Amino acid sequence: MRKYLLAAVVVTLTASACNKDRNYTRAVVLDSGDITQDGCGYLLRLEDGREEKPQYLPAAYQHNGLKVLVKYRSTGILDTCEFTAPRRFFELVQIDDIKKQLD
Repeated sequence: MRKYLLAAVVVTLTASACNKDRNYTRAVVLDSGDITQDGCGYLLRLEDGREEKPQYLPAAYQHNGLKVLVKYRSTGILDTCEFTAPRRFFELVQIDDIKKQLD
């Protein structure tokens, strides 16, 4: 009986260790338009539906509709990039790591 319990624990630990993406959030890159013409540039639509504005998005990920995995942290700063009312506010986020989703 102990052999089976030990085997179950080992399998569980191995499976959880193999999930390299567990600390990432799924997101889609959105091109909201040129920031000089009332757009907001690139946004991230997170899996919960929120849209956040990265302070910097590497050029390799600046593609509308690109599915990514992202590690980010809040800067605590709200930003608006629309010149006309009603304005939408986005939280600025600092990207710590980003990679393409492999689906």
